[in-house]
Amino acid sequence: MNIDHMVKMANEISAFFVSESKPGDAPRDVAGHLRRYWEPRMLKQIIAHYRAGAAGLEDVARDAIGLLAASEAAPKS
Repeated sequence: MNIDHMVKMANEISAFFVSESKPGDAPRDVAGHLRRYWEPRMLKQIIAHYRAGAAGLEDVARDAIGLLAASEAAPKS
């Protein structure tokens, strides 16, 4: 999928959760939404984009994808 389109979608999802979540919960809520509804290939692609500098991602989207990247890097038990 086109990374520019994915960045736009992540930013739009983030804007929704900023208005609907409790203060400070939006990044976690966005990460949960992406984990539930995006294909694994899309998640890998957006995490790679995040690791390459996160161009175009707004703060909440960047923080949410950072959470996803951290959970991907965490050892599995």
